[in-house]
Amino acid sequence: MEPAQGNMVPMSNVRQDADPETITVQPHELLLEQDRGLFKRSMSRSVNDTEVLVLSALNGLKISSSNYVAGDPEKTRRKVRATLKFGGVASTMARFDPDHRIQNDQVFVSQFGGLCTVQNTGDDPIRAGDFVLWDLPKHNTEGTIMCGKKQKQMVITRPYRPKSDHSLVLRRRLNDPSDPLSSAVKDLRAANGTDASIADVLHELAGVISDERSRVIGRAMSNADRSGDTFDILLGRYSA
Repeated sequence: MEPAQGNMVPMSNVRQDADPETITVQPHELLLEQDRGLFKRSMSRSVNDTEVLVLSALNGLKISSSNYVAGDPEKTRRKVRATLKFGGVASTMARFDPDHRIQNDQVFVSQFGGLCTVQNTGDDPIRAGDFVLWDLPKHNTEGTIMCGKKQKQMVITRPYRPKSDHSLVLRRRLNDPSDPLSSAVKDLRAANGTDASIADVLHELAGVISDERSRVIGRAMSNADRSGDTFDILLGRYSA
């Protein structure tokens, strides 16, 4: 809830207005685990190697300036996503209290497998049978669908359709001269297809596919045609 300072800057496409109610974790919300390297442990807190730092609201999210690309929110999203990972679906509430920061450490429950119900928080319709992945918002109003707390920006759910999604991502990245994939393809053309240049292109292509597949969280068991609709999901990355 504090303003960005030092090496931290506000995340692109993410609302910066936050209060204790906004960042309280509610049941059925998607959670993301944050990179522990971004946080300094307080001397007043005990050392606990099993501690996991999660969020369900993106409001107020700050990122390292090294991951911020001015004028290119898409590239910023891609770099920041690499510092986050799926933290399950909340089964219980974890009320945020600035005066008692660790009160929920022993009772909070997060579900990583099995059937559960979540909301479609993104702009794209989700159909039964679709693979579903988590994402960061593409604009600053995406994910603001919570009933009664419209300013809360939730983690985005999107359908994952490998063929069309990979084609879209590849076209976008090939059109960016500074992208490693675009540079590798340029070198391949200049080298007339040597083994080394082909290997570089294949390596970058594998990275594109891995980035998308690594964010798959499960498979939809019912439809959610509009943002805010609920749907059943069978959790588990193994499903993809």
